[in-house]
Amino acid sequence: MAKGRRILVVDDEEPIRKGLARVIAGMGHEPEVAADAEEALETALREPPDLVITDLQLPGRSGLDLVHDLKERGIESTLIVLTAHGTIDSAVQATRSGVYDYLVKPVESDRLTTVIEKGLERAAMRREVLYLRREMVRSGRFQELVGRSPGMLEIYRLIEQVAPSGASVLITGESGTGKEVVARTLHRMSTRSTGPFVAINCAAIPETLLESEILGHEKGAFTGATTSRAGCFELAHKGTLLLDEIAEMPPGLQTKLLRVLEDQTLRRVGGTREIPVDARVIASTNAPIGERLASGRFREELYFRLNVFTLAVPPLRERREDLPLLAQTFLTELADENGKEIVGFSEEAMRRLVHYHWPGNVRELRNAVQRAVIVCKEAEIQATDLPPTVRPSPRIEPERNDLVQVPIGTPLADVERVMILETLRANGGNKTRTAAILGISAKTLHNKLRVYRQ
Repeated sequence: MAKGRRILVVDDEEPIRKGLARVIAGMGHEPEVAADAEEALETALREPPDLVITDLQLPGRSGLDLVHDLKERGIESTLIVLTAHGTIDSAVQATRSGVYDYLVKPVESDRLTTVIEKGLERAAMRREVLYLRREMVRSGRFQELVGRSPGMLEIYRLIEQVAPSGASVLITGESGTGKEVVARTLHRMSTRSTGPFVAINCAAIPETLLESEILGHEKGAFTGATTSRAGCFELAHKGTLLLDEIAEMPPGLQTKLLRVLEDQTLRRVGGTREIPVDARVIASTNAPIGERLASGRFREELYFRLNVFTLAVPPLRERREDLPLLAQTFLTELADENGKEIVGFSEEAMRRLVHYHWPGNVRELRNAVQRAVIVCKEAEIQATDLPPTVRPSPRIEPERNDLVQVPIGTPLADVERVMILETLRANGGNKTRTAAILGISAKTLHNKLRVYRQ
């Protein structure tokens, strides 16, 4: 064990502070002392210690409050609590919430030395984990997430901050951006990582069955309910429950979900028994949640209960610098799955991937790479191996002001794009006139132009 580690002792009794400090100094480490939680927090914020030993009973804010404050501010010190016999239950509770160990007053010197040594070993391991995690971020990989763009680095930072807290998280983003991957990463980095991760898509299940899927049902609750069945909340007990596309949940079920979140108990469909549940809830949506709130289709109380912390996953078009790394990651995985020796992309193929607007985001990119791997006959993916939508659109030059030529086989999406842009150009950029000529609404024209110009 390396010597010279910084250890913060927090106790309102001066003899105990001094006694612990002497033992720590005798072990070759650097002790610091504080008489209350506020002083301890100020000391830790100046320079985070490797280890914190705190009494549970402190004047003002308690030792548990200090533990919470340190975690909230991202201080990764290993935590040990001091407790009297009467507060051992609280110490055990603190241990379950992330405190490494606890010491019973009066502290035995041998026990103190052993716990400090073990705690510092854990602190060293945590430093190594954090170092490796930073290295992963620099290499563009964070658990299953891939990318080193500013938007993704911010997502990684927020995940590290919120994952251990247990707070409810609302993940927003367009379809295909990887919201479920973010949710799984939150689960793996949480204190519930050894528990189950259960995901349910609220938009993919008929409204008549969704309540049963989430809350479970008792035998005979409805036609076909031949046995009792646990729902997703019970299946996720001591773990994490992802409610995907939460904005599509029917209003009536929203009310029942809010009750479960507030009471930590549920009643199965057709049941009378209250069942305790302990699951961290993560919700996700690609819908404009503000519009749902304004129209009353989504309950404000539920929104505020779920939206303790928000993670907004950026669309792929806003992080194009991540695209080569993502594409190569998918290529390595899919080539191995298909038993092919494909090492990369041709320059032209990669150029087409980078310049495509990817309305389906990361999911569409993976599907495009999968298709390319299947049809590829060379050591590199060629532009011709890519799906037609990703290939370069043909150069369609007008022969005169009111005529364009479209080669046979041009994808319809490309034909539409060229016709809209050429009509707009022919009308001097007048969008109202262009929409009228094309027989579409001005709103539709604006939406399509926004996509084309991304």
